[in-house]
Amino acid sequence: MLSRRRLLGGLLAAGTAGCASSGPNSTLNLFSRTITSHSPAADEYPLSAERIQEIPYATLGVRVDDQTRAVMVLANLDGRVLQWVSADRVIFETEGGRLLRTRGLKRDLVDTRWRTEAPDPFVAFSGDEALPGRGVYREVDIGEERAVAVESRFQVRGTETITILGQQHTVRRVDEHAIVRSWRWETRNSFWIDPQTGRVWRSFQQYCPEIPPIELELLKPAAV
Repeated sequence: MLSRRRLLGGLLAAGTAGCASSGPNSTLNLFSRTITSHSPAADEYPLSAERIQEIPYATLGVRVDDQTRAVMVLANLDGRVLQWVSADRVIFETEGGRLLRTRGLKRDLVDTRWRTEAPDPFVAFSGDEALPGRGVYREVDIGEERAVAVESRFQVRGTETITILGQQHTVRRVDEHAIVRSWRWETRNSFWIDPQTGRVWRSFQQYCPEIPPIELELLKPAAV
């Protein structure tokens, strides 16, 4: 079986072939071109659905703002926390579909901590039960800033059908209104959840104003 190191090494060679990176956004730009030696359309992945399914590891589709899509490979699993790695060595960590940490972006999400004893109420949400009506709180470390307070308010939307790599999924949409009062900034994140399994198939998440919304799509789930 192809090792993750060899797989990522091969993808890195393909992703950087003929490409030079420079400037403050070079990592983000290279990230968007991972594992491809050509320029796919913005809505296309650099690999076909068949080739993605042939990868012997779980895979995550990523798009930052309106850049081209990229593919990340599951590198490590620690309980419910999944660590994903791109060909240009950008790292995302997720739990229950929520982005917890990043490494390699212009301004990283260094850590996420929920203030209350209860875990992230969204992580255990399956799509049918009610989410807290009041705000829930967490602290995040972003770049050099520590313990930035975030208030989240959730709203469950209706049932939708989404398509990922040609496969349809019936999901419930949950919107999260995230408020950072110290920055006088707020954003709206969205999650599309399988009501039977609680699996997040797609999400749009933004954790600070300097990084555009990040779209995540679960292309090949982890066997957990």
